[in-house]
Amino acid sequence: MSMFLGIIDTIIRIINTLIIIRVLLSWLAPNSHNGFTDIVYGVTEPILRPFRVLIPIKNIRIDISPIIAYIFFNILRQLIYFLIR
Repeated sequence: MSMFLGIIDTIIRIINTLIIIRVLLSWLAPNSHNGFTDIVYGVTEPILRPFRVLIPIKNIRIDISPIIAYIFFNILRQLIYFLIR
């Protein structure tokens, strides 16, 4: 089971890292289009889209879906640890 936990932990850490990179890219280079940003946005958009549906942006100028997704994946990781151990 520890190998399974290691794989889940690695996947969630990669997802969270990509979310942080996406947020930083949106702040530092919001209109940049290159191979790296296209990959980061391409991987994270399907992950963040369900959170945007749950929390409609409407008049809010800040997209909080990365924050909610980051918290969700950390809670999910803790829940998986709790259930398996």
